[in-house]
Amino acid sequence: MANIPFNERMRRSRIKNAWSQGELGEKLGVAQATISTWEIGKVIPDRDQKARLREVLGLDQVPISEAPSYGEDRSELAGPSAFGSWLNRERLAQGLSVAELATKAAVSEPAIYHIESGRIRNPRPETVRRLEEALGKKLPAETKKEIREEATVEGVGEFFEFDPHSREDWPEVPGIYVLYDISERPVYVGQGSSIRKRIQDHEEKFWFKAPIVSEAAYIKIEDGALRKKIETILIRFLKRNAVINRQNVER
Repeated sequence: MANIPFNERMRRSRIKNAWSQGELGEKLGVAQATISTWEIGKVIPDRDQKARLREVLGLDQVPISEAPSYGEDRSELAGPSAFGSWLNRERLAQGLSVAELATKAAVSEPAIYHIESGRIRNPRPETVRRLEEALGKKLPAETKKEIREEATVEGVGEFFEFDPHSREDWPEVPGIYVLYDISERPVYVGQGSSIRKRIQDHEEKFWFKAPIVSEAAYIKIEDGALRKKIETILIRFLKRNAVINRQNVER
């Protein structure tokens, strides 16, 4: 990954900005076909074109090879995800405030703020669908693919994030979930055949409020025995960091 060719860095940066080849071409004043030939390495952009690409895509700010992966500390991730970039751009283009889009899409305002800021990098498919319908736009297919690949734990599943304080955003699937406080520290690890039901059980607890519980994430896992094993491992790894759920911590 240390020496990624310029054309590949260009392609990845374009996708992370959620631009199509045509949209990038418009910004540079060249045809979509030209962008395509640059990306596949068939034609090399000249010096001025490369300089413009670096300026537009920010290629010299955070080298692709050095950008943190999805599984690393989220506080180290630079800026929004590809979906966050797309959402912010489309919302502003349509002159919508966060509150207006939240109402139109039936998605909570905090969820939209978190997506656009990068705190939520891979929202639930249902959340993505609602936002797409509210904006009347579809996220580019290659951007969706990039997000999915970045968020997938091989052999387990795709890592999604959701707003724990929005009932509409609670996932109705079996799996493992983690609750985070306002500083993004994991404070609870749980599992169940219905994550929605488990979150509903938590809702009445005194601790289930911000800033103690601010964000949440999950991976869909059908196998109950596997869910229990993963839950136990995660809680034991977290030790005292799992400040709420410690039933599987050896003391």
